[in-house]
Amino acid sequence: MEIIKTVGLTKKYKDITAVNSLDLSINEGELFALLGVNGAGKTTTIKMLTCLTSASGGDAFISGSSIISNADEIKRVIAVSPQETAVAPNLSVRENLQLVCGIFGFDKAKTEEKISTLGKRLGLESVLNKKA
Repeated sequence: MEIIKTVGLTKKYKDITAVNSLDLSINEGELFALLGVNGAGKTTTIKMLTCLTSASGGDAFISGSSIISNADEIKRVIAVSPQETAVAPNLSVRENLQLVCGIFGFDKAKTEEKISTLGKRLGLESVLNKKA
């Protein structure tokens, strides 16, 4: 079963084409890697697949759901572990958690509920407002 499929996936930034009509098919259980020099479009591709940036053309499907028309559904089921730390050192623990909740489209009430729940579950209440 295809778990990730791209069809003509393209991303342009003004006059620069970062990803040019990418066609890719990855089956469930397969391990894959995006390799290339700096500026080859690897990060841009992952950002489009995770709905952190919109495509300029084409589409991609994660478990059959379109990144164009079903971004909310994809954000509920996908997770990314970046090469660099995902923590912004100039932000507090709370602000980092708010940032991640924003990526997932949580409203203010749900964000605060999640932060409170995680804070209690992980014993973080005393450090939520400290800088990372």
